[in-house]
Amino acid sequence: MFRLSGPSQQQDLVHEFALHDGVVALATGSDDQPALTVETADTHTAIWDVRSTVGIFDDQATEVPDSGEGESA
Repeated sequence: MFRLSGPSQQQDLVHEFALHDGVVALATGSDDQPALTVETADTHTAIWDVRSTVGIFDDQATEVPDSGEGESA
């Protein structure tokens, strides 16, 4: 899960991840604090690809530590 800097970044990332096979991105949070929940394969490469993509679209995004359940990043 990532906290994002704005709703436009959230919209752009949901659209971008819709183009990626094996990645599910859900817009979460609120208008005041948009967030993005991303599910992907639990591999080092897949997780870093997600982090990289988020950083490209929103350099102010912050990753929320995973509670250890499932394959979320």
